[in-house]
Amino acid sequence: MNTHLETTRSTTRSITVLGATGRVGRLVTAQALDRGLSVTALVRDPSRLPAELTARGDGLLRVVHGELDDVAAMRAAVSGSQAIVVAVGVRYRGRHPWSGISGRPDVAPTAVRSLLAAGEPWQRVVLLSAFGAGDSWRALPAVVRAVISTSALRISYSGLTQAEQLVRSTGWRATVARAVTLTDGPATGRRVQTDDRAVRGNPGLTRGRRPPAARPGAGRRCTGGGHGGLRRTQRTGSSGAGGARTHDRGIMSPLL
Repeated sequence: MNTHLETTRSTTRSITVLGATGRVGRLVTAQALDRGLSVTALVRDPSRLPAELTARGDGLLRVVHGELDDVAAMRAAVSGSQAIVVAVGVRYRGRHPWSGISGRPDVAPTAVRSLLAAGEPWQRVVLLSAFGAGDSWRALPAVVRAVISTSALRISYSGLTQAEQLVRSTGWRATVARAVTLTDGPATGRRVQTDDRAVRGNPGLTRGRRPPAARPGAGRRCTGGGHGGLRRTQRTGSSGAGGARTHDRGIMSPLL
């Protein structure tokens, strides 16, 4: 078990979520609130926050209205938070990657640059990335690489690679969660282990909550990053030196 990550999770009481109106960001926000954490959401359009979050009435959710590249708004959003979860992503015009991009293509690196300018090094950064970003590109099946290279997904993966590089270049404590294909089904609890081998097929990971009895799987330690180093949690597959033990217990397990 990743004891450093478990200790951090158990002592975290306040977080900021960037991308709280997105499909994954709203789930991260909901689970954090369910755990009794104070959550600040930096959003461009507060009306896009689901009613189940804004109508809770427990006073744990604070909403800051602003753009990701607005350092003053970012500073207001991250002030006092122990961890900052970056769950932003590009939006596609027709909800699929062949329809083109809607909005800015550099949303992930923009969010990271802004939070690094506005936050403090003692705060922990959690970046939701994707398996295939950065040095995990060659571990993807060839057919998946072809799909990414011939669609707007290449813009998303390029941005995530830049965001990872920005996080890695700092002395901040950080976790990079490289998700595989995200699904809307229940978590399976199925364990996958690879040892520097390419991922076979198209494994999936649920966006939803993991079963109550499930315990988080292990991430693997990477060099650099200071303050305990950069922890890159590969939810399925591996890249670089060493393997990764992973479980499909929901994308939230390495984030909180």
